[in-house]
Amino acid sequence: MSTSGVVLAVALSGGEDPRVRRVAEALTGAVGGRVRELGVPAADGRQRAAAVLNALDDDQTLLCVLAAVPPDLDWCWSVVSQAHKPVVLVPSGAVPERKVIARALLPLDGSAEAAGAVSRTVRLLDRVGIDLIVLHVFDATTVPACWDQGAHAGEAWESEFRARCGAPTSARLELRRGVASEHVVRAAAAEDVDLIALGWSQTIEKGRSQTVRATVLNAPVPVLLIPIGGAP
Repeated sequence: MSTSGVVLAVALSGGEDPRVRRVAEALTGAVGGRVRELGVPAADGRQRAAAVLNALDDDQTLLCVLAAVPPDLDWCWSVVSQAHKPVVLVPSGAVPERKVIARALLPLDGSAEAAGAVSRTVRLLDRVGIDLIVLHVFDATTVPACWDQGAHAGEAWESEFRARCGAPTSARLELRRGVASEHVVRAAAAEDVDLIALGWSQTIEKGRSQTVRATVLNAPVPVLLIPIGGAP
């Protein structure tokens, strides 16, 4: 993402979702650029996805915004699983009322791949003054062995985690333990964020990308999906 270019607001012809335009305008207000509305004909899902992917291939296009609501979820997943650029999905339960994006939640699993995917977006959001909250969820197998050795060990782990994930010093780090998908949705609501940014592998087979799927289905705010290994 850069601070110039086009944010596509994608709407089905004859069935526009005003939330899509609202989110696209909030994004351009935060990072610059302009909004272009793309009306997708009410054709079958494959044709809709192809039209959006073709528009995303334009060099001036930064990302696109789609409404992830039934019965359009299948073709939305088709877009995000193939796109080489970030895609924002607006869940059916999301009510983006604000005209600006002031706070963003960045769930990170600690892997270099996920951190690399969101690193440029993190730097951009930080540079334009958006409040960043980095969320890391431990499970029973990932809690550090040093965790019960006092505050110093915790501080050392946090410093190493920030360095590994490229989290800016201005970002607040929130730690949870349990199921990642549940904590992402809860944290988004509790922290009153305007956006969730997730790096993901674009793998949608059964049993994979469970955190991404659950977040898109249940999040109270738009979800920015950034493909690992996607276009800069």
